[in-house]
Amino acid sequence: MSQEIHGEGRWIVGTDGSSQSSQAIRWAAKHASERVGETRLLILHAIAPLNLQAHIGGTSMMLDGGLEYMRVARAEAERFVEQAADAIRAEYPDLVVETAVVEGHPAQVLTEVAGVADQIVVGARGRGTPALAKMLGGVASHVVSNAKGTVVVIPDQAEERPDAPVVVGVDDSPQGSLAISRAFQAASLRRVPLIAIAAWDFSPYDVASSEVWHLDAEEMDRAMAVEAAELIADERNAHPGVPVTVKAVRGRPEAALVEASKQASLLVVGSKGRGGFASLLLGSTSRHVLREAFCPVVITRAPAGWKDRSGRE
Repeated sequence: MSQEIHGEGRWIVGTDGSSQSSQAIRWAAKHASERVGETRLLILHAIAPLNLQAHIGGTSMMLDGGLEYMRVARAEAERFVEQAADAIRAEYPDLVVETAVVEGHPAQVLTEVAGVADQIVVGARGRGTPALAKMLGGVASHVVSNAKGTVVVIPDQAEERPDAPVVVGVDDSPQGSLAISRAFQAASLRRVPLIAIAAWDFSPYDVASSEVWHLDAEEMDRAMAVEAAELIADERNAHPGVPVTVKAVRGRPEAALVEASKQASLLVVGSKGRGGFASLLLGSTSRHVLREAFCPVVITRAPAGWKDRSGRE
């Protein structure tokens, strides 16, 4: 296998042989197979370099033990990615499945290829993870925070609900608009309803400076629902077969989204937005949503980062 990764036009799923990555592979295969036309699924494993360096006369040389480590690690990695690919090919014979094993830090490798791939799919440690490990982050956190393309995160506790609705967090940013498009596409492919959530929670400063400070909670709910309906109107017209519910929820957006994820098949949010979703991918908010959600989470970024516009005929 070559060190070069051909990521264009592919769904790329990162694997390390863990149960989390196996779950991510199964999810990616199932939903890539729904696409009209050919969608290539690339199962990628990155071997983290072993820091065994000896400095002799001002030069740096890899020790024999390091070379042996890389040889054994590559052989093992190639074995389990091929096993994973064979299992997917047997279940989805029409899906083109490829594999790649490269050397490099997994988070960095996935982040680099995210800009050219249709989307990156990764597993994430969930609510059973020790608090320290959560604070330290991981591959999923790094990829979501730094990748230029669309990223799908499969939390540990994500449940398979094929008939459940797709949930989208609504805001008026370019990334939010892309999230709406992605959510309608997913709902159309799965033939399930879509729930659009507009979360609002004013601080005292917001109340003092807002033009709508005089509205009570019920009036604010109605105003937010009307705004959300306007934001999704174009996609709603483009997908007349998708049943849509618009909900205005008072509270922190991450709490509203996690609660909605308990009854969802997919949660879609933009990476940056205005209003309630302004800091979704910053600090504790992103970690909370990505690790606490009860369904897979799609994070949309730059419009060029999501090229998969295919749908079911």
